[in-house]
Amino acid sequence: MKSILKRPDRFTRIVVLVWVIAGVVVLTTGFRALTAMGLLSFGGSASPGLCRAITLPAPGDLAYEAKNKTLFIASNPANGKGAIYALANGQSKPVKLAGTPADFHPGAISIGYDAGGEPNLAVIDHKASGAVATGLYGVDYDGGSARLSYQSTTQGGLARRGQGIVAMGNGRFYLSANPVSSDLMAWADRWFLLGRAHLLFFNGTMFMDAVAGISDPSGVAASADGQYLYVLSRNERRVIAFRREIFTGTLTELDSLSLPMRPERISVDANNVLWVAGVDRIPALGGGSRVVRAFLGADGVPQSQETVYAGDAVEGATAAVKAENRLFIGSATGDTLLDCEVK
Repeated sequence: MKSILKRPDRFTRIVVLVWVIAGVVVLTTGFRALTAMGLLSFGGSASPGLCRAITLPAPGDLAYEAKNKTLFIASNPANGKGAIYALANGQSKPVKLAGTPADFHPGAISIGYDAGGEPNLAVIDHKASGAVATGLYGVDYDGGSARLSYQSTTQGGLARRGQGIVAMGNGRFYLSANPVSSDLMAWADRWFLLGRAHLLFFNGTMFMDAVAGISDPSGVAASADGQYLYVLSRNERRVIAFRREIFTGTLTELDSLSLPMRPERISVDANNVLWVAGVDRIPALGGGSRVVRAFLGADGVPQSQETVYAGDAVEGATAAVKAENRLFIGSATGDTLLDCEVK
């Protein structure tokens, strides 16, 4: 007799379909997580030129004040008070600056200019209590040496997990942050790439939500004319370009460029070249530091990138800034500021 195969009933077909969809979701999420951690990355080595190491505790972020040719350094050692250092052009050793509070732990910094051209320094300050504040400091030069003067402090629920900052002058700044109150949910957002973090704009009076739905935004920078903003997505390994409305601060997404590492911080030099620092893999898995520069098109969108530095002279690079013909590379977890020649 000829056997007749019974067709699966509707319930069985639904169960099979659910399992197939679940499998696709798991595989896709797993691939994205492996990529984010850097397990699928294979790095080489590169150097821009001769480099010298400057010993400094945890130089995690850098900002260059071009008018007075001074590099500002955020130092935040894990077992002590943080500080801001200044390295003027021609100096060999950074100088620790006074004017910061007793409970001071700078995570990210940025230089902006007021309407009159006076520089100011914006700082994301991670307090010992776990709170996050954004401090603004005036920058004066007394006899050629930089000096900080306190201006204001801003706090808000949306900015409780601030990561990157760019100062726009006159008390305004953009801040990348995850506003969730739960540490567990913040962890899930980062490692499962849920994309629930925000880019905030402080207009001098209040925070506004400029962009929502970014996955782990680690750094932010602005073009020299303030018309474009660039935001790093650490786990997605890309830099996202936005057009900025000068008067209102609203942003329009343009495009993005993939990066060969987990980006931490971004800066823009005088020629509107982007400099991005990061690591090939998450620190727990080892892997070297990497700095790339990305070139912009006439429309402000990053078109291409090249690796300028790749190695382990700096442990876990978190910042890179081009200052004149020098490239400075810092790390929030190491004790070395690398000073390299660069074209």
